[in-house]
Amino acid sequence: MRIIDKNNFEQLSTQKNIVILGNFDGIHKGHQELIKRGISCAKENNHKTILFTFKSHTDQKVKLLTNNCEKIEMLKNFDLDYIYFEEFEDVRNLSPEEFLKEIIMKKLNSNKVICGFDFTFAKGKSGNTELLKELGKENDVKVIVIDSVKDENGDIVSSTRIRKYIEDGEIEEAKKLLGHYPMIAGEVVHGKKMARQMGFPTANLTFENKVYPPFGTYGVRVKINGEKSIYDGVMNLGKNPTLKPGELSVEVHILDFNRFIYGKTISIFILEKISDEIKFENIDQLVQKIDNDVKYWKKKVKDRDGNTDKAGKF
Repeated sequence: MRIIDKNNFEQLSTQKNIVILGNFDGIHKGHQELIKRGISCAKENNHKTILFTFKSHTDQKVKLLTNNCEKIEMLKNFDLDYIYFEEFEDVRNLSPEEFLKEIIMKKLNSNKVICGFDFTFAKGKSGNTELLKELGKENDVKVIVIDSVKDENGDIVSSTRIRKYIEDGEIEEAKKLLGHYPMIAGEVVHGKKMARQMGFPTANLTFENKVYPPFGTYGVRVKINGEKSIYDGVMNLGKNPTLKPGELSVEVHILDFNRFIYGKTISIFILEKISDEIKFENIDQLVQKIDNDVKYWKKKVKDRDGNTDKAGKF
């Protein structure tokens, strides 16, 4: 899978491609079905697959479920040839016909596109799936529209529902629609080393403007990019009211792990909330709380795997 943008898309002109269209925020079960259908269609026609999405969400008011780093990590699970990240500002004023001809046909060298039932495009969302089909017929471009994917209750799987579940701390409900545990991914950065001084070293990620569950401590699993092993861990998410009041952070203590991984990309899968965020009167109380949380999660891991010394597969 190769990452393509406006600076290196020329290689797409050497073969025919099928384009899979969407925002793909969360890579939920509906997105997964769309991607799988696109890959299947490409193989049947001896085409390459291009997943077309945007560097930023088309609705700037929406908090993201997944940043681009997280999207890329999740999309590695699919047999895609390319991911194309478009600059939304470069296409937002195109007419529906211009979008099809200039982007799909010319830039991406495609005569086949696949999208979800609710896909909209072009200036002011003036294009929908019906118009895309009409323009496709006029320009000899095959348009395949995938119907909605529904949950066990018959409700449509959507990013909007998942955002609400995660913000409300309903991790299992979010997982049902995502098809995977909610994930936070990013590059490990240097923190203030306070947790290390207390005996619980952490891998720190930059807090972003995206959807997070309620602040607190969570039992998680951690994958380091490029490695097969999955590690168990305890994550603190929030404002650190005792040590660093008001400073938002994502910090994960990886169990039985003593390597430096600064600069590496990690993926944190959120499994269960352990406790709420609490402000303590002193450091000793905080250390005791962290120790209790770590012991609790180690017992959960032991009950699950029967062995805390080896990293299991997620």
